[in-house]
Order: sequence, then C-alpha cells, then structure tokens
Amino acid sequence: MRLKFIIWILLVYRFSLAQNQTLPGIIPSLFYKGRITNRLDYNIFASTTFIPIKSTIEGKELSPRNSEVYLQPGLIYKYSKELNFAIGYTFINASSFSSIAETRHQVWQQVIFEHKFLKGYMHHRLRLIENAVKDIAPQFNYQIAFEKPLQGRQLDAKEIYFTCFNESFINLSKHPTNILLSNWLFVGIGYKTSSIGNFEFGPLIQAYFNNEDKSQNTLLLFQLLWLTDYKLHDRQKSN
Repeated sequence: MRLKFIIWILLVYRFSLAQNQTLPGIIPSLFYKGRITNRLDYNIFASTTFIPIKSTIEGKELSPRNSEVYLQPGLIYKYSKELNFAIGYTFINASSFSSIAETRHQVWQQVIFEHKFLKGYMHHRLRLIENAVKDIAPQFNYQIAFEKPLQGRQLDAKEIYFTCFNESFINLSKHPTNILLSNWLFVGIGYKTSSIGNFEFGPLIQAYFNNEDKSQNTLLLFQLLWLTDYKLHDRQKSN
C-alpha cells in the first residue's frame, strides 16, 4: 500500500510540473465548394488564428500575433447524396505554443457519411492523414457533427440553425506515446443568407495533449466561418 501511495504521489507531482498553457484567440475561416463535373467537386478551406494577448512561450515573451495559417484544398467524389469520398492536401504553419513556427505538409484521404437525426443532420468524417516528414507518424481523424434548423424542418434563406462538432486526432504510430494527439470541440449558431452563403460563429476549443510530460495546451477560440459554393454564383448569373 505504501509503495502504491508513493507512486501515486510521484505521478501527481509530475503532472503538477507539466507546463499547461491556455490562450484565447480568434479564428476567421473560409470554406468554398466549386464544381468540376456532376460527380466531382473541389473545395478550399482556409483559416488564420490570431492571439490578441501577450504570451510567454518557451521562456520568450511574444506580442499579439497570427499564430497559425491553415490552407486545405481537396477533391470530392459524390457517390450519393449521403456518401462521398475525398482526397486533399493540408498546409499548416503554426506557432501557438512554440517560439518558432513549424510548417507541416499533409496529404489525406477521407469518407463522409450523412444521415438524418433528431430532425437535423448528423455528419461523420473519417480521415487518414499522412505527413510529408517521414519521422512523423500518420494520424486518424474522426469528426462527428450535427446541424439542425431552428425555424421549421428545412433551412431556408434568412434563417438560423444550430451547429456543433467534435473532432479527434489519433496517433497511428506503432509505439505511440500519445494516442490522442488533440481534440477540437465547436458549438455555434449559423445563419443562411439569401445571396452569399452561410455564416457560423461560436466558441472553438482546441486541446493538444503530450503524454510524455502529461501536459495539455489549449486554444480557446472564437470562430467565424463563411461557407459559400458555386451554386450561389450560378443563381446570381441566372437572375
């Protein structure tokens, strides 16, 4: 019993030494979908993360800054209304919790399945991510999302809707020290305009885990996302 108690005390002490950091931020984002053929679409997602306060990272005091640039183009094959497949590339330049920006290049393949749920729509995305740097293990990404109109059963122009998602990043290394690399949670409200697409806004929590030193770094962000697509431009041309 004494040995177990001593081990427990050491584990708690080690956890208390971990450098847990939490930073607030703003993340404006854009998602655009375009058409190539009746079955094939492309999309582009872009965002930038702005930290509006001074922060001390790795012993260095940093001014308010853009801490991350995220750019992700992809190709989508629409197998059916409920099921589609996609491939894509992600460019990330990030320095939220490091004094030097790290650039990452990733390629990925994914499947998305949607179905009705509680008078709304449930969305499941399973993605396999490979990193261009060989010593970085591949990742499995699972996102579950839900969207529901707040005025009637169908979302029409000039109406609002509820939206949320949870996204987990799993380490696929043969001998992982971190199984869960990070987890993102968003809960927000959306508004469908009549001419320029949808806007979604709300809190986005991005938690990053390091099992080696038991640390957790967290971004508490306010996300403003603009979603638009080729259909809106086609409508404007026909008017």
